[in-house]
Amino acid sequence: YSDILIRKDKISEIGKINLYDEKQIDIQGNIVIPGLIDIHIHGAIGIDVMEASSKQLNEISCFLASQGTTSFLPTTITSSYSNLFNAIENIKNAKDSNILGVHIEGPFINKNKKGCHDENYIRNPDLEIVERTIINGLHTHYTIAPELENAEEFIKNVVSLGRSVSLGHSEATSEEAKLSLNAGANIFTHLFNAMRPIHHREPGIIGAALTSDAFVEVICDGIHVHPEIIKLIYKTKGSKKIVLVTDAMQACGLGDGNYSFGGFEINVVNGVARKKDGTLASSTLTMFNALKNIMKYVNIPLEVAIDMATINPAKAIGVDRLYGSIEKNKIADLIILDENLNIKYVINKGKMLP
Repeated sequence: YSDILIRKDKISEIGKINLYDEKQIDIQGNIVIPGLIDIHIHGAIGIDVMEASSKQLNEISCFLASQGTTSFLPTTITSSYSNLFNAIENIKNAKDSNILGVHIEGPFINKNKKGCHDENYIRNPDLEIVERTIINGLHTHYTIAPELENAEEFIKNVVSLGRSVSLGHSEATSEEAKLSLNAGANIFTHLFNAMRPIHHREPGIIGAALTSDAFVEVICDGIHVHPEIIKLIYKTKGSKKIVLVTDAMQACGLGDGNYSFGGFEINVVNGVARKKDGTLASSTLTMFNALKNIMKYVNIPLEVAIDMATINPAKAIGVDRLYGSIEKNKIADLIILDENLNIKYVINKGKMLP
């Protein structure tokens, strides 16, 4: 057993600490894990990232923290440039320490794998908008289809600026995906979803994802990806290269009903969100439930699964110097669990949540 000393928003010491004048919380008999990190989330509690004011983004942040997600990337969806820039401006103005940056999913995707994205706004990579999507002090993460014109040049440019690129919503061949990895992309967006199927004579983007050293996002709700396929991903990639994400939309935290997402009417039934044509439209998943799901589907303990929801996403977007693990001088984001793995307390940026 070790003590954890927190000063302001960081972990100051770990070990045997004798400071009797400090506020103390007795967590003996409980389990302490790092705060969870979601790098792909479109909304929650009735709020859509594309339409959210800065105040509403703070409300999403508070809700997520109460569920154990202490850091996240608000994620946009394909829309007009004006809507995209407005969403980014609100994210910047939120000035929320739990918001690590923005994940721009679309418009640089393949129309044939658009999922819930509006094809009227889908376009080829545009280097001119990179400057408009960079926020000082925050991280910008992009999803792009490797087969699009200028994809490699776009990836090289983004990575040279210290930002990160994911590959997804794509019909890319295996070779096209590999070229984008060589250009600097380091992760695949919601593996198996909105992707060319794997084939034994052309493994495609999924084959490249499974055989590369890149990270892979997985929506672990048992709906977007069958539990047997999740087992396959785990056996292929291992616990160090899987990044759990929710891809959640505004129904997260509310439940069944009718919603709007990406300009489409969405119906949520039994927690499953679909467009009228039956297309899956984001999820209602939380990161903590995703973590528990992969433990169940793959039959692994918490100490193995936890990396997929903490340090792996932090590494994928390059913020692991401060986030993703319980270490001295890292941000004090902690979850205290009881012996049944229920959330008992959340410490967010050094403060105990009520």
